[in-house]
Amino acid sequence: MNLRDLEYVTAIDRYRNFGRAAEACHVSQPSLSAQVKKLEERLGVELFARTNSGVFTTDAGARIVATAREVLRSARRITDTAAEYHDPMAAPLRIGMIPTLAPFALPYLTKAIRDVAEQLSVIYREQPTEVLWTEMEERVVDVAMMSGPVDRPGYRFTPVFHEPLLLMVSKQHRLANTESIAACDIPVEELLLLTKEHCLRADTISICDDKNIGIDVPDQILATNFLTMSHYLAGGVGCSLVPMLARPILECANPDMRFVKIDDTSYGREIGFVSREGCPREHILLTLCEHIRERPPANVTAVT
Repeated sequence: MNLRDLEYVTAIDRYRNFGRAAEACHVSQPSLSAQVKKLEERLGVELFARTNSGVFTTDAGARIVATAREVLRSARRITDTAAEYHDPMAAPLRIGMIPTLAPFALPYLTKAIRDVAEQLSVIYREQPTEVLWTEMEERVVDVAMMSGPVDRPGYRFTPVFHEPLLLMVSKQHRLANTESIAACDIPVEELLLLTKEHCLRADTISICDDKNIGIDVPDQILATNFLTMSHYLAGGVGCSLVPMLARPILECANPDMRFVKIDDTSYGREIGFVSREGCPREHILLTLCEHIRERPPANVTAVT
């Protein structure tokens, strides 16, 4: 069995047609059919049922195809890893981003990468922080853009900017016409928090440091993103802390929202890139970080 055999069976499973699978694999249909038949004989199981209605993957075939896809993904990682060390620009740079940052910073980041390395191909993945750590360990992503600080052996955190947090309220809220407030005036008992997989939830609890946080919000209310949260607020449910970069999109998506500045720099988060020590893309990442510090997104402060 070789990788080519695995490519054949995954292609047949995908297209459910030997002709289209052969075309995708750039071989003749007879060659593909013969090779798959040999593989079935070697394994002692039928992978595909050939009927007048078409081609169907058997139960055994479905499990084998799933494993084949995992093997092919691992093989591609081997190739990409070798390419990284031979030519750091040859393989795509896989960047993970946390969900409270990705929707708002991705257009900016895409342009910044184009400015410093136009020929570099990039693959983005949006995942919660803990999932990104797993994907870093498993080499699914090369670097991750998240909030810091980070203290984890074998990894390096390079901060690029400090992003303030704002208090988001509805236009009917008593603070709707307030331009800024002191931290002690934040109605913590009204704060609606994101679900537990978001690091900003833990950050909010840590920053506010108040045992009464969210006690006036019904326990059953859940929000996994700021847009959903804004609709809750528009319906009369409390307030929330949101990052500065989210404001333009949220204002556009929900005109009923108002944003209040907080007169305390501790109400913010440090955004940067996590990379593995010895990462072959380190020089590209450092160039990108320096570019971001020199030209940070609007309304955030570069970390020097």
